[in-house]
Amino acid sequence: MISERLRDRLTYTAMSAFAVWHTLAMLIAPAPDGHVANLARVALQPYLTFLRLDNQWDFFAPTVGEGSRLRYDIQDRAGKVHAFLPADELHWYHPGFLWFRSWYYRIIDDPENYADNAAAVLCRKHAALQPLAITFYEVQEERFTREDYLSGKQRMDAGFFSVQMLRGIRCPGP
Repeated sequence: MISERLRDRLTYTAMSAFAVWHTLAMLIAPAPDGHVANLARVALQPYLTFLRLDNQWDFFAPTVGEGSRLRYDIQDRAGKVHAFLPADELHWYHPGFLWFRSWYYRIIDDPENYADNAAAVLCRKHAALQPLAITFYEVQEERFTREDYLSGKQRMDAGFFSVQMLRGIRCPGP
């Protein structure tokens, strides 16, 4: 049996090692490409990707906007188009938040490999609408500056978004 003192030392050592690991990860993530940084990223990349730390230093003080979100439109059998922003349905405290958000980013980043399966799932989810086709879009937020705010503009105004069609897919028939 391990003595209490040894157990406390092991716990302290493990916590210290984790603090060093996390600090190293946060220093390496925004570092410019170089031999040492690339070598460290080999070991740190799964950790960086899981916590979405693999970005630039500006994640400490981000600019408002300049993010992208997934939007999909469903055309029903009557020809009416229903627009959905699935990220608006997510809540950060929901257990599936990270999984669904990552799934949406995969669809945006690689629609050729992920859009077909996503369309099948979403067509089943919205079966009550009698979907005929689904179209995926990337909604890119543009920069919203202090001057924009002071001039009376709102961050969600149409001028601060650009929309790019990713892929259109027909829903399977009944």
